[in-house]
Amino acid sequence: MAKPQSLALLILPALLLSLLPPPCSAKNILYRDETLYAAYSLTQNNNRLTMQPDCNLVLSNDGHNVWSSNTSYVARACHARLESDGRLVIISENDQTLIWETKGGAVNRDYVLVVDDHDAVIYGPKMWETDDIAVPKPAYDTTPNNILGTDGVLHSETSLTYADYQLIMQNDCNLVLYDKGVPVWHTNTAGIFKGCHLKMQSDGDLVVYRSDGNNRLWSSKTAQAGKNRYTLVLQPNRNLVIYGPGIWGTDTQRKNTDIEMVTVV
Repeated sequence: MAKPQSLALLILPALLLSLLPPPCSAKNILYRDETLYAAYSLTQNNNRLTMQPDCNLVLSNDGHNVWSSNTSYVARACHARLESDGRLVIISENDQTLIWETKGGAVNRDYVLVVDDHDAVIYGPKMWETDDIAVPKPAYDTTPNNILGTDGVLHSETSLTYADYQLIMQNDCNLVLYDKGVPVWHTNTAGIFKGCHLKMQSDGDLVVYRSDGNNRLWSSKTAQAGKNRYTLVLQPNRNLVIYGPGIWGTDTQRKNTDIEMVTVV
């Protein structure tokens, strides 16, 4: 029989781990209440957002640093966390001191920090979703292709993918989400025309267009006044979600007056 001291040594690490904030569940996205620990990164193609051991949060492109939180050696052993109000914060693990934060949203909702081909942007809150098809156990993919950003287009016979999930803009103009080849959701636009495309518009509306771009066959009905950044995400739980507008970004690709940064030291 194991000694009480031995059992305590086995149980203690598990208890300590249970007290830690949840780690990021996707390689390129930080979801609400998830944590990016020291020496870990979010990556998308050649873009990488890294929580460095020196407490500096750094965005690099092709190995060249293009943005940072300017918090090197302010503390040691820090982590970044996306709060429920949309703020990205850097916290010292030693004394839980707030080192740095961004501007947050107006309400506590679902937000995401997305690393795309150019920037790192916080979007939210959640505007639209296919909630009824979500699965309880999220999948994991080391090479996701699950983001359609602002003004992004999914052409006929191209797709977003995450693990066994595939969102494909079919040639028959039906937008279909598959799980291991089995359809679980679609726009019900099959056979109306051929050669359509899907667009994530800068007004927040997700639209299936005819190939000529003039006729709408389907939309998420989420259009907002003015233009901003929005993103469509195929999530690890199989849910398809639109987040927006952009409330903060590293802004290394383009300027946007609706996005600002607030630093606290």
